[in-house]
Amino acid sequence: MIHPSTRHPIGVIHYGVGPIGRAVATIVASRPWLTSLGAVDSDPETVGQHLSTVCGFESQAGDPRVVAHITDASHEGGSVVLHCTGSSFRSVVPQLRECLDAGLNVISTCEELAYPWEAHPTTALELDALARRRGLRVLGTGINPGFAMDYLPMTVSAVARRVDRVVVHRRQDASARRLPLQRKIGAGLTAEVFAQRSDRHSIGHVGLRESGSALAAAFGWTVGRCDESIEPVLSTEHLATDVGDIEAGDVTGIRQTLEAYEGERHVVSLSLEMAIGLAEPADEIWLYGEPDIHLLVPGGLHGDIGTASIVVNAIPSLLRAEPGLRVMRDLPPMTPAPPSNGHAPWEPTDSGRPSL
Repeated sequence: MIHPSTRHPIGVIHYGVGPIGRAVATIVASRPWLTSLGAVDSDPETVGQHLSTVCGFESQAGDPRVVAHITDASHEGGSVVLHCTGSSFRSVVPQLRECLDAGLNVISTCEELAYPWEAHPTTALELDALARRRGLRVLGTGINPGFAMDYLPMTVSAVARRVDRVVVHRRQDASARRLPLQRKIGAGLTAEVFAQRSDRHSIGHVGLRESGSALAAAFGWTVGRCDESIEPVLSTEHLATDVGDIEAGDVTGIRQTLEAYEGERHVVSLSLEMAIGLAEPADEIWLYGEPDIHLLVPGGLHGDIGTASIVVNAIPSLLRAEPGLRVMRDLPPMTPAPPSNGHAPWEPTDSGRPSL
């Protein structure tokens, strides 16, 4: 296994420098135990610019220029690609294979990569086998899926004797989120256009099914029936927003649900409300079992900050993991702290004590 060291900064390549990719790069620039070696993006207006210029932070020694392809990026001495390009597993697999062929581990914000074993088992197995052959690791993560509706409930369950059902409600005010996400949830559309796009599955949050599958696997449930729904949240008044003026009756966001059953037993209930101006945002988790547990995060976890942070904070944990296609449950809890003296936390130091 790789053991990151604070004495030798971990080399990072950025793949995708859109809003989330830029936020990731900005966090990397603030960590002395990390160094950005390269950057990749398909936007011709971005290619050729220094990463610091694109992201808006102060230029550092070795500040890389953005290139159009991973093979053109300087990655000598690099360890991990921070991949922020798309939500579809099938669309990003060629990019992930390129990274593995270049000898690089990958942490990706692709939502369908967070738990691809149910929806894309054959391709997931192929990607897992390739990573194992290369002695490398691939992880999909983010605030959701990756944490708020799956990893966090799993972590809370450590103090339960038994869990029979998981319920997660996530309410997000999209006013504080990036513009592409506001568009993805349909903000500014008429109700008729929203219905057309939802019928084509071209709108809404990607990842509820992945979170549900991850929870079922973690708690040992065999899910048969799985019901999903999506409906618009409509404005009751005129709103001036980043996506333009929204009139009364137009869409401000979405309400999505997933209900999963093991036989006739209801085991997972996930609800996501994300809309511009949504009142009383919060994240809530209920674990029903012995004992019942209720966790409330008033105001909710910030989606964009959370996603960028967990991508960076996962680096040491992933590099200590066994090779292959990993999911969040495979990794120990992570923090913003640097790795400890080149040792994994569970390994003894020269003093014989764990390096905590």
